[in-house]
Amino acid sequence: MNYYSGDTAQPTAIGGRMFTERGTGVCVKLADFLSIIAKMEQPLVIFTSEGYFTKIYKYVTAYKGFVFFTESLDRLEFRSNVEVIHAQSLCTDI
Repeated sequence: MNYYSGDTAQPTAIGGRMFTERGTGVCVKLADFLSIIAKMEQPLVIFTSEGYFTKIYKYVTAYKGFVFFTESLDRLEFRSNVEVIHAQSLCTDI
C-alpha cells in the first residue's frame, strides 16, 4: 500500500495521524515507553518540557525503526546507561 508518491512526501491522514516517508510516530503510555527503554542496551532518550504553570515533559526514543513518544507530568530519572538529551522543543505531530 502506497500512501505517497513522487519525490516529496505527501502526507496522508489515517486514523487522525499523519504519516510521511520520514517514518511513523507512535504515542504510547508512560509504562510502555519505559518498557521499550528497558529492552535496549544503550538507549537514547530526547526530552523537553513545556508549560509555565504546569510542566509537561515529552520523551522520544527510536526502537526497531519506529519513533515512540510519551508525556509525563513528572521528570523521569533514567539508569546510567541511558543517554539523555534535553532538547529545546520536540514536534510530536508526525
